Amino acid sequence: MGFLSPITALIAAGIAVPALVLLYFLKLKRRRVAVASTLLWRRAVQDMQVNAPFQKMRRNLLLLIQLLLLTALLIAMARPTRHAWVEPGEQVILLIDNSASMNATDGRGGGTRLDEAKRRAMDLIDAIEAGSAGNTAGGGTMVVSFAHRAHPVQPFTRDPSLLRLAVRSIQPTDQVTNIGSAIDLVRTFEQSKTGADQGLTVHAFTDGRVRLPASGALSLDGAELVFAQVGSTQPPKNLAIVSFSARRDFERPQRVQVFARVANFGAEAVRANLTLSINGQAVRVEPLNVPPAQPGDATTADAPGTQSVQLDLVLTDSAMIELRHDYADDLAADDAAWLMLAPARRLRVLLVTPGNAFIERVISSVKVRDLVRMTPDKFENQNPMLLSRGGWDSTGLGGSEGFDVIVFDGYSPKQMPTVDSLYLGGVPPVEGLALSPPREGDAATQLVLDWRRDHPIMRYVVLDDVVLAQPGRIALPMGGVVLATGQHGPLMAELVDAAGVRHVMTSFDVLQSNWPLYVSFPVFISNSLQVLGLGNLAEEAGIGYRTGQVAVVPVRDDAEQVTYRGPVPLRGTVL
Repeated sequence: MGFLSPITALIAAGIAVPALVLLYFLKLKRRRVAVASTLLWRRAVQDMQVNAPFQKMRRNLLLLIQLLLLTALLIAMARPTRHAWVEPGEQVILLIDNSASMNATDGRGGGTRLDEAKRRAMDLIDAIEAGSAGNTAGGGTMVVSFAHRAHPVQPFTRDPSLLRLAVRSIQPTDQVTNIGSAIDLVRTFEQSKTGADQGLTVHAFTDGRVRLPASGALSLDGAELVFAQVGSTQPPKNLAIVSFSARRDFERPQRVQVFARVANFGAEAVRANLTLSINGQAVRVEPLNVPPAQPGDATTADAPGTQSVQLDLVLTDSAMIELRHDYADDLAADDAAWLMLAPARRLRVLLVTPGNAFIERVISSVKVRDLVRMTPDKFENQNPMLLSRGGWDSTGLGGSEGFDVIVFDGYSPKQMPTVDSLYLGGVPPVEGLALSPPREGDAATQLVLDWRRDHPIMRYVVLDDVVLAQPGRIALPMGGVVLATGQHGPLMAELVDAAGVRHVMTSFDVLQSNWPLYVSFPVFISNSLQVLGLGNLAEEAGIGYRTGQVAVVPVRDDAEQVTYRGPVPLRGTVL
């Protein structure tokens, strides 16, 4: 123990202590008063003797108390300090999981798992401050919250009050857990250390089921990683809606099929009711009997019991669809799900062709709403901006009429289309994109060697026996996707330009092949029109996002504000 200002305290003591003692040696000046007798004034005579100078002092409790108070003031004036030893550069990082599962109410004392994690982090901060049990942080302590992404809440500091404030400020989220983002952040700090003697200890407070070795810690590139699991060790009492989608019938778009899957993570079977609401009004109630979770072994996690649900509706307009179950579990975040249903819509297609009745009949067979024919010369005289469909709104009417898809038959346009397009034997005017004719020496006929069977446009498309006459090949720029490959290069490809317009191309004239003789050709046309014209709505008629995903909302050029009337109302200004 030492003092920062000992000289100042000694000088003050040399002045204050003698002055206090001197007060008890000074002889008091008394006023002379005439009295009849002094027999009753013996005590006054004794006081006069005490105040005589240089007389021996008697015991005085008041003097002792005053000396003790004066000593305390002098010690405070000296500014005492305590010397403590910590390891140079030792650093501690606290990782606190605030994902959706941390909202479960099976924590200690009936609180949430996040509350328990924050309490245990506070205990560790107290231990670091006291230096107990070898907990030192000479290089400071850092607080990081993580869910879908990791966020530094408090940079490295030695101030425990700032650390406690940072831990208290962590709020729950409904995001999924991605501990990898937190580990990447820790690895960045670990690699930035300059001293070889710097140590780093990472404490992760999470409910993730991380299997640890017997030591209870995992290594992280030279850092010590310690997991502190929070929450109950028993199977959670949770019934969750894990998937939710809707699909319109392509032939009859007013018919909607709603699909959902419910999972039971608990150890007991669950009976509940699933309610379907449209724009806030309950329309269907479906009973649920979900089996319990099956416990895993030493290498696999528990497998939840699941039940799938399918509901059929008739809806022509857009609507907010909500699914909610009534089972009282420990986690409310996954008890409900919402989906924005797009209005029913048939495609409006523009066919640019010098004259091809076969292609026209194939397009008409896939039940488009309108098919408009136009010659290449007439197309070049059009304003490209007026050909674009106006988008859909809450009424489903959209803006200008325009087209959903443009099909170019054996023609490469000179002006860039503003609508998603299909090119049969042609390509759009994109830099780096070209349609190369057959080279001298190429075979007169070619077969398709391979194609992307997993691509939505190539679904159920079979090209095994397709023979092409002088197909040429497509030279693609960066970002292009090859859909089919021949002997000399790409035969079919997809490209999204800088404006976000989607282009699907073939390097051959379909009439110079036997492909129209197979059923896969109208399947390819149907897939292309659906994917290009409906976008994501080709597979799902509902717009929905999982937590952590970025919602992309198309707006008109003249829009000033965007309002979202969902589970949480949002309003934004268009910049």
